[in-house]
Amino acid sequence: MAYDNDRLGAALKLYLGSDPLPMHMPGHKRNPNLISQEFARDITEISGFDNLHSPSGLIRDMETAGAELWSAEKAYVSVGGSTAMLLTAISACNAEMPGSKVLVAMNSHLAVWHALELTGNNPVPLMPVTDGSLPFAGPVSANDIEKILVRNPDIRTVIITSPTYEGVISDTHSIYEITKRYDATLITDCAHGAHLGLGDDFFGHNCYGDIVIKSLHKTLNSPTQTSVMLTYPGCRIPESVIRHYIDIFETSSPSYVLLRGISRCFASINARSDIMTPWKNGIRLAEERLTGLKNYRLWQAPVKERSKLVILGNGIGLAERLRGDFGIECEAAFSTHLIAMTGIGDTEESISRFCDAVLTIDGLSSPQEGCSVLPRPKPVFAMNVRDASIKGLTAEEKPIEESSGMISGEYLFCYPPGVPLLVPGELITQDTIDYIRSGGAEIRRPAEPFGGYVKVLP
Repeated sequence: MAYDNDRLGAALKLYLGSDPLPMHMPGHKRNPNLISQEFARDITEISGFDNLHSPSGLIRDMETAGAELWSAEKAYVSVGGSTAMLLTAISACNAEMPGSKVLVAMNSHLAVWHALELTGNNPVPLMPVTDGSLPFAGPVSANDIEKILVRNPDIRTVIITSPTYEGVISDTHSIYEITKRYDATLITDCAHGAHLGLGDDFFGHNCYGDIVIKSLHKTLNSPTQTSVMLTYPGCRIPESVIRHYIDIFETSSPSYVLLRGISRCFASINARSDIMTPWKNGIRLAEERLTGLKNYRLWQAPVKERSKLVILGNGIGLAERLRGDFGIECEAAFSTHLIAMTGIGDTEESISRFCDAVLTIDGLSSPQEGCSVLPRPKPVFAMNVRDASIKGLTAEEKPIEESSGMISGEYLFCYPPGVPLLVPGELITQDTIDYIRSGGAEIRRPAEPFGGYVKVLP
């Protein structure tokens, strides 16, 4: 049966229409004097409403619908975002070979590194391809992955990100075939690609992997903090192991407001074959109009998926003008580029408004300088991420310029996108320092701004 109606929403409406007295959590008791309208359907795991940690009814139906939408074998929904699902997936793979080597792309999100910190896996770095013409990482190479797996036959887990925050896609099909050949599990962080694999290939084909994780809220019509983890035939991690780690990383009090959002998202995509048409028309319009920019440049390339509008040039200045003069708030801005995210809620009208503003600003601007930045140096891990993180909690701080030859005891990163510039256990070199100083965005430490200091281990 097609999941073409919001079953959880319908069940909530029917149940609440009987005016039940809630002698259970949550404490607001749906009192309209204490909560806003959107939380009127905020319940807990009462009879008839299933349990996210052992789904067998409404939530199981929702997961079945998710698997069918993306042609997966199984789906697991999350109200802890893709972060919870990345922690789950990496921990589940580690259960097979505790503390083993993991091939990890160096443009992976902090959640990936936090998972490696928890599991004690030893990272083998995979460097994205870069030619210096772009201010961000390119795709990861299938050939590079194969070379590393040949040299390291004990690697059983490979972790990549596709698409990236900037919309860079890798050849996940070739990568998937290679990892299968070398008996490794491929985890694909597809958080920014929830729309890939739905319907036609306007945005590009779905991402491949044994485990593929998608943030439903980033581009689809589901609330922030919702995601789905998909597993495909041949994934050797048992469902019981995956469920075990979902129990660990997912909240024990899952929000039915968020779960209902997932239900509505799946149902609307199933019910309306044309639901993405206004969005696609808007993207076509933007690609046509913004190609004519004179001083900024719309980035377009075979390795880019179409939902991101990435404009090269002084992104910070452009974002300030868009915000101050036109009331448009963009996803992220850097000294080298701006990222404007589109989504299923966009239309020709909304995207046309954005294009009008950018073209107006472009006409009043001077030519933008080149956008190349220093590439991330290939790291050398002198210590396990977990061990370095623990020791780093009480480590001394040093100015970054005086840290060459020492081991990092903490993460340095820009947020967004949350990709580390430095990882605990990584040997700091002068190239590392130059790379960190060359960035065009605000750098952070785990609990505070960078300030030029870093915790180091001798």
